[in-house]
Amino acid sequence: MSLATVPSEERVTVGQTQLYLLKGGSGRPCLVLHGIEGHEGWLTFHEILAGRHTVWAPSHPGYGHTPAPDWLTSVQHQAIFYHWFLQQAGLDQVDLVGTGLGGWIAAEMAVMDSSRLRRLVLVDAAGIRPQQSDMLDVFLVPWRQVIERGFLTGQESPEYQRIYTNAPIQEFGGIREAGRMMTMRMCFKPYMHDPSLPGMLSKIRTPTLVVWGDADQMVPLECGHAFANSIPGARLHVLPDCGHFAHLDQPQRFAEALREFLST
Repeated sequence: MSLATVPSEERVTVGQTQLYLLKGGSGRPCLVLHGIEGHEGWLTFHEILAGRHTVWAPSHPGYGHTPAPDWLTSVQHQAIFYHWFLQQAGLDQVDLVGTGLGGWIAAEMAVMDSSRLRRLVLVDAAGIRPQQSDMLDVFLVPWRQVIERGFLTGQESPEYQRIYTNAPIQEFGGIREAGRMMTMRMCFKPYMHDPSLPGMLSKIRTPTLVVWGDADQMVPLECGHAFANSIPGARLHVLPDCGHFAHLDQPQRFAEALREFLST
């Protein structure tokens, strides 16, 4: 798919931090929070959403484009930071979409305060510990393999080829190294989950869609069911033939599911 939209690059002051983000499209605001893969630019599903939304796609503090303030050391702190951003930007009735680690941040945001949120979409979200299966240890597996295993067909995926041909994966160094270190800082112990999160999810009253790839090798589908069962009224949408990076692996089918949900 050709990406026709040329998003603007902006830096928004949040406290003492300059938040880097891409912004494109028109319509209701949609804040998209990336996962452990980091900020990979303007994506195919951003392009599709931008037909009906103003898409805000920031780079998390500590992930290369946005510096991390000294006080920000956890996923919960990321959630506080993004609430601060919504306040500073004057955004209200926001559709919040979080993928992977970003889904965990989004869930924590909804638990803290949902007053600025209109819809919530959690995509292959971390944050809940599976009981019947295991999560991939992304700190032990070589980074290239982590990214490849996020797709059902690895390097054969069109979005993989588009993104990682233009900006090849480095095992060490480069702008993605900061994000890997920040992920370890926030998520190493306990590994990729918040023990208190499952008990708090029933507080959420924001209409919620949980999207999961049926072949997720990082965060098992079991966790998708746990999110959907814990959030009142939440609906689980399973994408067939899809890996962990649903927004990259099946961007058009993923965006169609989002547009249907967000249009209500």
